[in-house]
Amino acid sequence: MSRRSMFWARAGVALALFALAAPASAIPAFARKYGTSCLTCHTVYPKLTPFGEAFRRNGYRFPGVDSDYVKQETVALGQEANKKTFPDSVWPGSIPGSLPVAIGANGFLRVHPDKTASTPRAGNGTQFTFDDLVGEMQLWAGAALDDTITLWGEATFASDGAGIEHAQMLFNDLVGPKHAVNLYVGRGFPNIGSFGPHSSYIADQMVPNAPVAAVYGLSEDPFMLVENYNGVEVAGVVAGRAAYNFGVNQGKSSGFASEDWYGHLGFKLGGMRLDGEGSTGAEDPLHPWAENAVTLDLFAYHANEHFPDPNAPDALFANNVSFTVGGAVRAQYGSAELDLGYYHQTHNHLSPTLDAEGATVLGEVKADVLYGELSYVVFPWMVPALRVESISLSPAGGTGVTDWHIMPGVAFLIRPNLKVVVVGNFESADGFPVDASGSPLKWQGGSADWGSFVMAPRPTALPATKQQNLESVAIMAAWAL
Repeated sequence: MSRRSMFWARAGVALALFALAAPASAIPAFARKYGTSCLTCHTVYPKLTPFGEAFRRNGYRFPGVDSDYVKQETVALGQEANKKTFPDSVWPGSIPGSLPVAIGANGFLRVHPDKTASTPRAGNGTQFTFDDLVGEMQLWAGAALDDTITLWGEATFASDGAGIEHAQMLFNDLVGPKHAVNLYVGRGFPNIGSFGPHSSYIADQMVPNAPVAAVYGLSEDPFMLVENYNGVEVAGVVAGRAAYNFGVNQGKSSGFASEDWYGHLGFKLGGMRLDGEGSTGAEDPLHPWAENAVTLDLFAYHANEHFPDPNAPDALFANNVSFTVGGAVRAQYGSAELDLGYYHQTHNHLSPTLDAEGATVLGEVKADVLYGELSYVVFPWMVPALRVESISLSPAGGTGVTDWHIMPGVAFLIRPNLKVVVVGNFESADGFPVDASGSPLKWQGGSADWGSFVMAPRPTALPATKQQNLESVAIMAAWAL
């Protein structure tokens, strides 16, 4: 088998992982805790307002003294006098008077207007996909033990199983000035930006993932830049305008111990401070999402992933080391917001190639990912947006491919805890082999094309080409209680 055919034969497994992951939603438990609306921290959830982002960075606590804003009854775990006798007594704390949990669900319907596009063609002309109409249910928990310690968790239930996405202890204000040094321990996403990962209006994540090891058929559970990992992170906000995050996590180990590491630096000019101090909420109560600000971010991520070596017995594993560098900018002017980002990723042990003796070896692959999203809050309940995503893969000694997606959409907040999103997906694929009709061949499994990439083809002897089509229109709904 040629190197090109080998690549396309294995690529089919991979791009399922570009599929829609259910967005982590708002936590109504916090609304109950503070006796306030979800719109205090969110626009069309899970998108956060500037105040909501400050709440998240502060370990899910209000600026100032968090307990001063709590409206929910609490149960004291010990007496205040115990603080004076510590360490001869246990430091006191509290728990909510009612169970601090919330539930939610989401799902989506995809419509394929063009029967000649790759997905309906592979499905015998089917133009409506109902597989994920009821996609997932979530159970969230969030509670503060005192003004410095917060517990946070999220479990997801779907037809293919259940899993724990988050389970973290957040220790805030450990030393130095307030918000300067915080410690997050447990399972959660790596913070490689100044904003929450689910900060897109019309996609699951603002930063798209590139599961490169899966593209080359080497892993069904590959390393991805923004996913939930077990680890430890130190984070903080300095002088209200500079943010940092440094962490170590297990990454994608496949049974082997890995120690991935990452770091992020961010700086905000204008608008609300990153820690929200000096604010009791939005500067403009009628437009809590609006501010004039520019935020700059830089990050680096070193990952070490293991998977079965295709040229060795099952007991032996290949070791792929990747390094990612990237950056992003968010510019806000009133109700308008523009997000731009890019990252370059180098993998040293992925692309299957042939050595001088004709044996298959794993070589270097470079990935470049671009994304951008322009949005405008027309009304608090209606936000149109235009999103662009691109991924380019360049294997050493192989053929490169590029995939672009242009996604216009509108997010509707039917109620503060009920949303509907409609988004189209125009795709342009370059470097993919074609079928007899001249259309790029693509893998058709999973939930493919919501806010991410659909590009993995099946092998073919016909020449590669560039082609554009309207891949789908997706309608997504979610609720939380």
